[in-house]
Amino acid sequence: MIVKYFDACLAMLLLFLLLYLWRAIYPESDWAALAFLPLLAMLFWGYLSFSAAIYRARLHIAIKPESPLAGILTGKIKAVFGAAIFVLISVPLLAWQALTTDFPEVLALMALCLFANLLFIGLQSGAQSHLHRPFATGAAISLGTWIAAIIFIPIIAWMNWNYASYPGEIRGAGFSEAVILGIQELPQRRGWIAEVLAPMYAYEAGKLWVVVQLGASRWATTLFSLDTALIGFIVARASIILTLLIQTLNFDEDTK
Repeated sequence: MIVKYFDACLAMLLLFLLLYLWRAIYPESDWAALAFLPLLAMLFWGYLSFSAAIYRARLHIAIKPESPLAGILTGKIKAVFGAAIFVLISVPLLAWQALTTDFPEVLALMALCLFANLLFIGLQSGAQSHLHRPFATGAAISLGTWIAAIIFIPIIAWMNWNYASYPGEIRGAGFSEAVILGIQELPQRRGWIAEVLAPMYAYEAGKLWVVVQLGASRWATTLFSLDTALIGFIVARASIILTLLIQTLNFDEDTK
């Protein structure tokens, strides 16, 4: 059990170490993107491993062993496609969030990751008493992500609302001016990374402009909560995937 707790802590620390390296280096150089190469590979492989196992188990139940389709339909293509979609969505969002998140929010996100990882481990252990391993893992990933995100979304949204700092110029700016102010938060140099991140900075500035216009209303807090929900879900899912990957590597070592 101690090893499982270590896996949860290691996954959380690994995720935030790579995000910190990206945040620290990017203002000076686009070479900061190298910090995302191991993260991209680990998220892709971790997502692929459990999704491929689930598709394989489903096809094993559906297709008779003597059928020629058993050697053709393996679920690998669908698993690769799903893993690629997850990585393409999560990595840019994590990159953007790492550059824009204040320290109090970082602590909240770290707590979210650790809670999600430990919850996943507990759910996985309980589910294996009732489900075969691939399905138990899949159920634990889904439930762990949703439960952790739902619990922490109000906390992170509240911290974002009360502690995050924003440029004062946005109060007197028009919508288009606010978007330009947001894009100007990027480093002056241009490049493919800036082009990828620019729409996210523009979105953030546009969202802040709308919130300023709405004031301390229910719609403003709802907008912040929706924004936080996506980030909370992605961060929790990414951290759980890293925990699963570490579990898989430890299991492979134990079986040698």
